[in-house]
Amino acid sequence: MRSQLKYNLIIVTWLIFIITASYAQKGSFIGRPKNLPSQLKKIILVEPSANHLISKEESNDFLSIKNVLDVAGISYTNILIENINKVNLQNYDIIILPFASSKNMQVETIIQIKDAISKGTCIFFDGTPDIKNIFGIKLNKNFIKVKCIRDKIFYNKLLYWPSSDSIYSLETTNNNYTVVSADDSTGYPLMVCGKYGKGKYIYFANLFDPYTDKGNTRYPFFIELIDSIFGPITVAERRLAEMYFDPGMNVFPLNYEELAGKWKRQMIKKIYAAGWYFDNEDIDYSELIKACHENGILVYCWLEPPMVSKKFWDSYPEWREKTASSRDAHVDWRYLMNLADSSCRKQVFTETKKMLLNFDWDGVNLAELYFDPIYDGRENPANFTPMNMTSRNEFKTISGFDPIFLFDSTSTHYWKLSDSDWKKYISYRKDLCFRLKTYYLDFLMDFNRSKFCFDLMLTAIDVSLTPELSDYIGEDFKNTLTLYEKYPITLQIEDPAGCWGLTPERYYKLGKYYSQYITDKNRLVFDCNVVASHEEGSGGFPSEKPTGEEIRQIVYNISISGIRPAFYSEDGVFKGDFKNISSTLARETKITQINDSTLKIVTPYQVYFHTGVSENNIFMDSKTWRAGEEDMIIVPKGTHLILFKALKRNIKDICLNSISGDIDSAYFKGNTMILTYSEPYTSCYVIINKRPVSIEIDNAQTNYEVLKSNSSTYSIKMPKGRHRVIIKCD
Repeated sequence: MRSQLKYNLIIVTWLIFIITASYAQKGSFIGRPKNLPSQLKKIILVEPSANHLISKEESNDFLSIKNVLDVAGISYTNILIENINKVNLQNYDIIILPFASSKNMQVETIIQIKDAISKGTCIFFDGTPDIKNIFGIKLNKNFIKVKCIRDKIFYNKLLYWPSSDSIYSLETTNNNYTVVSADDSTGYPLMVCGKYGKGKYIYFANLFDPYTDKGNTRYPFFIELIDSIFGPITVAERRLAEMYFDPGMNVFPLNYEELAGKWKRQMIKKIYAAGWYFDNEDIDYSELIKACHENGILVYCWLEPPMVSKKFWDSYPEWREKTASSRDAHVDWRYLMNLADSSCRKQVFTETKKMLLNFDWDGVNLAELYFDPIYDGRENPANFTPMNMTSRNEFKTISGFDPIFLFDSTSTHYWKLSDSDWKKYISYRKDLCFRLKTYYLDFLMDFNRSKFCFDLMLTAIDVSLTPELSDYIGEDFKNTLTLYEKYPITLQIEDPAGCWGLTPERYYKLGKYYSQYITDKNRLVFDCNVVASHEEGSGGFPSEKPTGEEIRQIVYNISISGIRPAFYSEDGVFKGDFKNISSTLARETKITQINDSTLKIVTPYQVYFHTGVSENNIFMDSKTWRAGEEDMIIVPKGTHLILFKALKRNIKDICLNSISGDIDSAYFKGNTMILTYSEPYTSCYVIINKRPVSIEIDNAQTNYEVLKSNSSTYSIKMPKGRHRVIIKCD
């Protein structure tokens, strides 16, 4: 049976190729449009000769350039510099020429490259090779000391180098190039781009990254620059990123439709909206959720206990948490309540349940239920919690002394004098934290049973990289794992503030550690805090806040283990980095050109593919394919042949614009779509271009809610799981 199926598949594949070739000869397809990125950029990376001596800095530079391409998922052809005369460089769109490869080039090779560029090939090169003379580029005779550079194209950002280096800058007499970056103190150009004949070049006067083999220490916007100057080299994206959203950090009044439309374009799949504004008239959760659902974006309620809300804090002063200095526990930005008090918990759960029932949330993210302070702990009694009377009395019953004496220097229980007493309290504190999470999850589970397609998430701070943090905040991974095993929850792991300045490889270490215990990767999320964690380039990163290459490498190291990424927060990530996130998540997608009208796409997950053209008839695996919008098509997991036909789409036909879940299969004919999708844990939002008149789910007619957006699209809320749907429109 399997042999027969395999034989049939081979026959069908050959027929597709024959039909494709036949149509191409007759001119029925769109041919080779100049603006179609899917006519893939052919890139050649020139490697240094094994026979040439290169310095450690030059080796780092070459490996850095290679690593940047690999992390972004950019396909390229390798060739040794001594073999470059064996290929026709005009067949390539881009030449990547690191200094280690160009420092000993023969004159004949320089002429060969010059000829290819003049006829339309583009080139990136760095260092001080002779090839720079082709473009009339001259270096200043004297060194300058460089510590900070100013990026002129992306964000006009100040970028810090790991050390103050003596380097050459470019003469300013050449007006034929555009300055990409310059020394901040003198204004002398360091990286430029320009045209030569029909081709283009990008040149960095010094080594791209001589410090490491990662490519993230000097210029973080290499991929963006190639995309911008040479044309797109990242054409596949994945809608997977999850973002925190705090409405209070935005300018009022909030335009929810504008926000949701922006998030959709940024390939955000899920928003965690701060839930502590439920008693704030300026925040309209119903409008926020409606706008997101119209754009196919899931919305979770983000809770931050022991914080409830500012109004709750003001209304119930008797339930405020206390610190070891006996003050009300307003620590950092949070107003902490005494959740150990059963009366307080009852009121918290009453108000929280009302808020969750009043709005159409897709889930809840129970985040950061720990005790303050995070790092100075017992050294900072003014912020040390919990010291409410409920927990003090409970601990006194267990241990025989009031824990407030741990902070009394005249007491025999003072933490500096009695380590054993301190350890007793630390153990109690961890147990209390565990019990409070259990109370919350029990409450949410009761609520979950009455809610349709509702997902539960628990966010805990990692203590594996910094074990001492477990004692500081009362977080214990064994307790967290117990909760994960007891409740049907998604576990989100947040790296602590002390690790934010470390290299992206920390997420690879976290992935190896947590994958030992959590095998269902759909139930594991890693959170990255995109905040200013590199003061003046500390840690060897040029930008004070992660951006560009650092963001790509963070995403790469999170997803290498198949783990979902989340980011704090949607307003903290630089605009261009959303594309870095979504394209790096799609890096394993392989796209090859079969002929002028046919592409082969192999992808281990669903992606959104930029074709570069819109409103064309597209065929996937020989069938009409109308999944996608504008110049993007949705490509399901698997191996597919994509054909482009010259005829425009019939505007009366049904199209699947977007889907929050994954397409297993889809069939389009006129005003009918037959769709099989998967979304295991929460609702699936299907967005189409026409108003539906009937929907059948798993062979049964069903009632459905349709939301209409301003762009004349219709969003339909579908159940979680795997389902077959038939949608008919007018």
